[in-house]
Amino acid sequence: MLDGVRNYIVSRIASRHVAGEDLKDALIVCEWATSRGYNFVLSPWKNGEISVLNETDKKQNTESFISAIHAVQRIQGNGYLSMKLDALDYDFDLFIQILDAAKSAGVKVHVDSLGPDTADINFKFFEQASSYREHLGCTLPSRWKRSLTDAEKAIDLGLAVRLVKGQWQDPDHEVDHRQNYLNISKKLAGNVPYVGVATHDKNLAKQTLQILKSYHNEFELEQFFSLPLNGIELAKQMGCSFRIYTSYGYPAIPYNYRFAMTRPELGIWMASDFAFHFKKPWENKLNKISH
Repeated sequence: MLDGVRNYIVSRIASRHVAGEDLKDALIVCEWATSRGYNFVLSPWKNGEISVLNETDKKQNTESFISAIHAVQRIQGNGYLSMKLDALDYDFDLFIQILDAAKSAGVKVHVDSLGPDTADINFKFFEQASSYREHLGCTLPSRWKRSLTDAEKAIDLGLAVRLVKGQWQDPDHEVDHRQNYLNISKKLAGNVPYVGVATHDKNLAKQTLQILKSYHNEFELEQFFSLPLNGIELAKQMGCSFRIYTSYGYPAIPYNYRFAMTRPELGIWMASDFAFHFKKPWENKLNKISH
C-alpha cells in the first residue's frame, strides 16, 4: 500500500514537469520564451523504465530528436536540442544521423548526463564525433568528483558545456557539490566556447556567473521551465542571456526527490507540485490546444 501511495505522489509530481505529451505542447513554452527575449532548450523525454529498446523504439526516438531539431530551426529564436544517449541504446550510427540533421539545420545538440557509470561512454561518443564539435555540447554534474577531470576532456574536445549540480550522488566519493561547481566553472572559464549555468540556486548562480564574466566567456543562466524562474533578474544584472529548458513526453521529476529531507527547497517544490497548480504564463495557450 505504501508503495502505491508513493508511486501516486511521484506520478502526480512528475506530470507537472513536462509541457505535455507532444512536441506541439513544448513549442508553446519555447515560443513564449522567445517572445520574452529568452533562449530555450527543447528536450524530448523518453520512458527511462524501458531497459531494453528494440529497433523500432530506437528509430522512433531518433525521429523524435530530428523532429525537435527541425522545430528549433523553425522558431525565430535561440534554441537547441537536449537529448540522452540511452534513448538510442547508445547506437553511434543513430547519433551521427541526429548530428547530421543538426549540422544541416544549424542547430546545436546537447547531451544530458545520466548516472556516473554512463559518463565514459558519453565521452567516447564525443571523441568519435569530434568533427561535429561546433554543434555538440556535454553536461557536467558537480555532484561527481570525476567532473573536474571531465571538464579537461570537454576543453580538449572544444565542447560547449552545461554545468549542473546533478540528480545523482557520486557513488564512490563524498563531494562538496557547491564548491565543486565553482571549481569546475573556474577550469572552464575562458577555455570552452560556451558555458550554460544551469541551477535554481541563486547564490551559486551569481558566484558562477561572476567567475565566467571575468574571463569574457560566452555564458548564460539556464533554468528548468516548470520550477521557479528565479534567475531572470540575475541574468539581466550579470549581462547574460536567460535560457529555459523545456521538456515534453514521458513525465519525470527533474530533481532527486530522495534529497528532500536534506534540501529544504526540494521539499517545498514537491509539496507545491503535489498540492497546487501554479499557472504559468503560457498555460492558457496549452489549454486551448488540448481542447
